[in-house]
Amino acid sequence: MRKGTHIYCNCCGKEMMQKNGMLTEDIYHIKKDWGYFSEKDGFSQEADVCEKCLSDWMDTFRYPPDSWERTEL
Repeated sequence: MRKGTHIYCNCCGKEMMQKNGMLTEDIYHIKKDWGYFSEKDGFSQEADVCEKCLSDWMDTFRYPPDSWERTEL
């Protein structure tokens, strides 16, 4: 969730740390424009989720997401 220059985790409310306007920790930014065959057709949603909340959420998935290590960033 973004309020002015501040960014908060939509799940736990933690303010994400920044230095000189640049995030010093990573977030998961979700943006979805809902379309046909959805009960939210015509709506858009955005959220920011901190790493801990994302890990906790993914632990509830029936099928965990695929993961792999990248050698180049």
